[in-house]
Amino acid sequence: MVGEMFRLGTFAAGGAVFTGLELGNEQIVDLGASAARAGITLPPFGSLRDLLGSWDRNFDALLAVARHARGCDPIEIGVLQLKDTHPFPPLGSTSRLLYAAANYRDHVAGMRKTFTPPVVASGTSAPSPLRPYMFGKLSAPTGAFDDIMLPPAIERTDWEAELMVAIGKPAHHVRQANVADHIAGYLTTNDVSCRDLTWRDDRPAIRSDWLAGKSFDSFAPIGPYFTPRQFVPDHADLAIRLWVNGEIKQDGNSRDMIFSIEEQVEYASRLMTLVPGDLIATGTPAGTGQERLEFLREGDLVECEVQFCGRQRNRVVAERAAS
Repeated sequence: MVGEMFRLGTFAAGGAVFTGLELGNEQIVDLGASAARAGITLPPFGSLRDLLGSWDRNFDALLAVARHARGCDPIEIGVLQLKDTHPFPPLGSTSRLLYAAANYRDHVAGMRKTFTPPVVASGTSAPSPLRPYMFGKLSAPTGAFDDIMLPPAIERTDWEAELMVAIGKPAHHVRQANVADHIAGYLTTNDVSCRDLTWRDDRPAIRSDWLAGKSFDSFAPIGPYFTPRQFVPDHADLAIRLWVNGEIKQDGNSRDMIFSIEEQVEYASRLMTLVPGDLIATGTPAGTGQERLEFLREGDLVECEVQFCGRQRNRVVAERAAS
């Protein structure tokens, strides 16, 4: 199945925005036009997200469209190169974003060297069993080539390369053994983070502030592609890498998660009903800026890649404060 791999996304080119089908080598065609040319009926869709609700059925139709497009003359069907498009977030800008925190052992160990945890009063009771740690991020997703904006007066803006899971079937109190039925595919994301505000020195009894630390504009680049789960042989063995100005900073693998994707989806589905288009970022490996005491500066180029899911290229710019 991997040999027939295609990916999907949302792109702009020539003044038009369209759902695109990536056929390999970053060659992209308009999905709607390709389906019509092949005589294949897809359900009405305004965006890629509309195709997730009946993912298994729609996947077969998409596979047939991709096979037909590969047999056509590239010029006749208007093949574009990714570099000649502007990729938007593949599933749009309204997805709910859930993020796993502290989910790679090497990352947790590195963070403990540079962040001082709050003092917790000792007790006689046994510690609670470890469970997944998740937070919601309120940034609107941005595109894989969009700028990362440095907030004014912020000194420690950080990077976090992550594998992201897209829900394709509603999930409520789902068991780990059944999680695969609820996953439509995978994406690359960078959980850009403001370390200045993650810990509240003015509220020592509370300490963490995930809203302020994570939700600035441009802090959730996603894409460029949505990769169907059928083309990912094992989501527990994917390379996750990030570079700043060509220097590799993170070089990890999803096998090193503390909690598996199955455990994370099960946990999240106990908190809320997950619906098609919900996105779960599954944690970051070691090598973040906080661990290195290095942070993003104006002019930096951040490249982030998850195996099978494509590479982001985001330039860092200074956000201009309103006058």
